Amino acid sequence: IARAIYEAIEDQFQISCFLANIRETCETNGILQLQKILGEHIHVSRCTFSNLYDGMRIIRNSLCNKKVLIVLDDVNDVSQLENLAGNQDWFGPGSRVMITTRDMHLLKTHEVCDTYEVECLDKTEALRFFCSKAFKRDVPEEGYLEMSHEVVKYTG
Repeated sequence: IARAIYEAIEDQFQISCFLANIRETCETNGILQLQKILGEHIHVSRCTFSNLYDGMRIIRNSLCNKKVLIVLDDVNDVSQLENLAGNQDWFGPGSRVMITTRDMHLLKTHEVCDTYEVECLDKTEALRFFCSKAFKRDVPEEGYLEMSHEVVKYTG
């Protein structure tokens, strides 16, 4: 959903960046790597900063007068938000930061203004969605109906 929204509105902003899989990237490469990726997207010529403080300062100074769209996908720690999106004064008027997370507490801790919780699909929609991915059609292949229902039930 976040990717679809991003692609639909990114042309309304001076700078846009979709940082995917933040949790995974932080576990393997650290937040500094994500700051460098963000720096590349915002065309910071000095993307060779070597610590988180410099990264925060450079990102903030580079974006404070620009209308930006940043998507932070799969955030699982408040330090990720602090180091990548600080607070509202990091960005110019009209900017938007979209955050996807499984932990609503993170959003409250970071004082996020508006939230939207994605609702689960009903059983029929979920089965149709699963089948479209697993079987490339709306219904399960013969002999897989019961197993498909179990998968949908297990995954919610």
